[in-house]
Amino acid sequence: MNARTPSSQDHTVEEFANSASHKSALPRFGKLAPMYSFALNPYDDARFSRCPNCGERTKLRKVPLFVHIDPLIPMVINKTTRYCTACDLLIVHRDELEAVLCHLLPDRSPETIRTHYLVLGTVDRKTYRASVKTPVPISELPAIVHDFKDVRQIHYDPGGWVPNDTEP
Repeated sequence: MNARTPSSQDHTVEEFANSASHKSALPRFGKLAPMYSFALNPYDDARFSRCPNCGERTKLRKVPLFVHIDPLIPMVINKTTRYCTACDLLIVHRDELEAVLCHLLPDRSPETIRTHYLVLGTVDRKTYRASVKTPVPISELPAIVHDFKDVRQIHYDPGGWVPNDTEP
């Protein structure tokens, strides 16, 4: 058995990766200037009260997220996220987002929703409020969306004892 160094938290961030070579190759949907770095947190037990990138405390920020659900269901969801002001990073918890999507689309199976959605960017709050009253035509959607500056992956290592043949 191997022992890993115990941490003061239940979970530590093992890797917070963004390949710089992919930045220029990201296709853009929105016509507005990109805003925020984005990370979708796939872990139910990690809530990130501290930024996984810089370690600063994160704040709660309610942001209108533009989500595309296959086939052809664009949706703007005003969602509370974790936000790091130092890194300009939005962290959205996948389980909370999927619960909202399942609630808004009760006629679709949860398994279908969980595998067929994509968070494309954000929408200005003023535009979001106006779109609640008057829906925006699909052809005009790119004109109201801010893409993300970059999309990051979150990986963590819960620590503890592991067998010798397992990589840390």
